[in-house]
Amino acid sequence: MCLEGPRRSWPAKGRPVQKHPTPTELYRAAKALWPPAERWDEASLLIRRIEAQHLTGTTPPPLRGQRRPTNWVRTLHEHEQFWRDHLHAPRERTRNMATLPQTERLLGEWARYQRRTEPLLARYQVLRLDVSPSFAWDPQQRAWISNFDACHRYLRKTGTLPYLNSAAPEQFALARWLGRQLRHQQAGTLAPDRAALLQSFLDDSQLYRRAVTALG
Repeated sequence: MCLEGPRRSWPAKGRPVQKHPTPTELYRAAKALWPPAERWDEASLLIRRIEAQHLTGTTPPPLRGQRRPTNWVRTLHEHEQFWRDHLHAPRERTRNMATLPQTERLLGEWARYQRRTEPLLARYQVLRLDVSPSFAWDPQQRAWISNFDACHRYLRKTGTLPYLNSAAPEQFALARWLGRQLRHQQAGTLAPDRAALLQSFLDDSQLYRRAVTALG
């Protein structure tokens, strides 16, 4: 099992360029998730209309009672733009808080507030956050899946598992992550769904090595 990351395109020189979903594509994706036969509730319809206006640059000054949904749409787009610019979601804390810009911290806190108040969100807000590449209802699970997929990509590219190579920082970090998961698996402290995925990955790596050896 491998969850694919963002789409890529290849320019003439063969160098991969990350291709991120645009705000309009995300708006359309969230809108498409609404069941066709179901009527829109007023709160969802209001936020959807505000976002549509925001995308066309015609957002009028918020009327009475619309300031909060207008701010929500604007902050969501800022959160997603940060992800496009930095290739990771805004953080609300780090080991050295002095190095964390206030704008990033506030965006990270905004995301945590969305997770905490999910039952109070309009349905369109939930759908819109569902399709957002910068937001995760469970950030730890998303990070785990991201590392798991990276291990799969490394195996397909090299035919081996990542190993501790100090000359390749990304590979080193990936090998260290995989080692931690293996220790958790051996100790029986890895969540059952993660343990099943990890075991399937290890089985795949053995089959892959055997196939490469047979072809060689």
